Amino acid sequence: MQKGFTLIELLITLAVLAVIAVVLITAINPIEQLRRAKDASNKQNVENFLSAITRYQATKEKNPQIDYSTGSTSCQDIVQAGPVYDFTSLNDEISEWFSQLITKPGSELYVGINEDGVKVCYKISAFVNVAKVSQKGCSVSSATYLCLPE
Repeated sequence: MQKGFTLIELLITLAVLAVIAVVLITAINPIEQLRRAKDASNKQNVENFLSAITRYQATKEKNPQIDYSTGSTSCQDIVQAGPVYDFTSLNDEISEWFSQLITKPGSELYVGINEDGVKVCYKISAFVNVAKVSQKGCSVSSATYLCLPE
């Protein structure tokens, strides 16, 4: 009697493993996981940026002058004004590294400042997050944005 597996048994085992792998990859959806991670990173950047603005307001007792920010705190108006790339008025509050981070494509911030307060918006990438924020955010040019503070 021979010991070992036949070719048919090995092929069936490989086919079963391939089916399991496909099911797992579909369930995990790595692209969506990367989008969720990017959204979490962008949200953290917005919170850090809002902290920098709060520190600026506390020390200077006025709002920072941020070029290309809008005077509105409406999500639609802020996003339509475009992303902000110049944060020189906040140089004492944010590092050069952070300033470069929040101006990278896909990580841009949209800022609205007026006497009522400050809102900072960012683009949502993950489909699950788009569904969650559709009530709180806004859609412009087939993209969804969320503004903080809500």
